[in-house]
Amino acid sequence: MRIGFSGHETFVCRTFWLKKGYDFVMDGRAFADEDAVVALGVGKNMVTSINFWMRGFHIMDRDQNNITDLGQYLFGGRDPFLEDIASLWLLHYSVVKNQKVFIFNSFFNEFTKQRSEFTKEHLIGFLKRKTESGGLRLFSEKTYESDATVFLRTYLRSHDGKADLEDETANLLIELNLLTAYFKENTEGKAVQWFRLLRQDRFDLPKAVLLYAILDRFGGESQTITFNELLEAPDSPGLIFSLSEKGLESQLRELAVFYHGDITFSETAGNQVLQIKNPLDKWTVLEEYYG
Repeated sequence: MRIGFSGHETFVCRTFWLKKGYDFVMDGRAFADEDAVVALGVGKNMVTSINFWMRGFHIMDRDQNNITDLGQYLFGGRDPFLEDIASLWLLHYSVVKNQKVFIFNSFFNEFTKQRSEFTKEHLIGFLKRKTESGGLRLFSEKTYESDATVFLRTYLRSHDGKADLEDETANLLIELNLLTAYFKENTEGKAVQWFRLLRQDRFDLPKAVLLYAILDRFGGESQTITFNELLEAPDSPGLIFSLSEKGLESQLRELAVFYHGDITFSETAGNQVLQIKNPLDKWTVLEEYYG
């Protein structure tokens, strides 16, 4: 796998950028067009950034420059202005499972297993170790710093007094409240910013999004999936949504009630399992939610 860094030009994805990019591509335009700056109404570096985030959130196909099924579903009519919290959870899921947006994928799949509380330096150190262990070239210190900063600001306001308030409130995934920030004194008495991501119940996560993620990750055919796979497997809903055991179990029990006959959640030989008895389609699940 090619590990990707940067590409965002140090810009966090703004809430309206994906819709702007979707409309641009649907008009038959390309980000390499000479007049893309004028057509999109942003600077040249922002054009590059919108292109990056369109692919990162998998709204546009990385190779063919076509709008994806997710992009068409959300921005083609269901929630083009991202007014429903479910849409933000879907975008979070989409960017985290995208292995080419390395920091998102590795943070939720690996880093959070090592640390629930961390500094930016801890995160940068992790990124360096990952590139080294993969036998890949090291990137510049500035690149690691930039990626870590943009990643954190996707979920958090900066609280450093340097960012424009309007820009900060427009950062795409802040409303998910996945990360929190706080300050703690180090051994020298200096206040250092720390970050926290705890595995929580997350009862605000729509069940339709959870089931969509399960079907997308494990497939919609009749099958049995262990609770531990749902909680801890790579790209599992437990890891991507940072769910606690209690929260995931509660949500699965409610899914079994809502989809009675199609889904069961039970204990077999001492192990909890989710059984998909009848094939389910992830898009049908979303359609039942969005109507």
